[in-house]
Amino acid sequence: MNANIQFSFFLRFTHMKYVFFTAFLFLVSCDKNSVERNPYLYEARFDQSINLALPAFDNLNYQGGSLYWPNGGLKGLLLFNLSGTIMAWEASCPNHAPNSCSTVQISGVTASCSCEDFQYSLATGQPLTEGATYSLLFYKVQQNGTAVRIYN
Repeated sequence: MNANIQFSFFLRFTHMKYVFFTAFLFLVSCDKNSVERNPYLYEARFDQSINLALPAFDNLNYQGGSLYWPNGGLKGLLLFNLSGTIMAWEASCPNHAPNSCSTVQISGVTASCSCEDFQYSLATGQPLTEGATYSLLFYKVQQNGTAVRIYN
């Protein structure tokens, strides 16, 4: 009988450890800082595949190589080779609503918006111009050899 009481106590104690651990994780994981969503750009759903072996994408085979690809996103995609990793950014300027001048143009390792002359890094997406609030919108990329999938 004494063994049953000890075993019962052990089960309750083990159960309570899990309850306290779960409560602790819940409390620690709650964050009071909310992520500010860009009010100008909505989440476009797309799935594009490119082949880096094709001549149209040859520039992306070299570190620092960049390319504007009109398929995907809101205004197209800005593709950039960062040390062998392809980065994909939305080609619409993130600091105002999409319009006729909001497609950013690639210039070396930066992209610039002709509406307000905002400049952005193609390596990080961060604005390089004072007064620009939002970074370029990043898209997911999967690479497998020369096959690259860009999607959201």
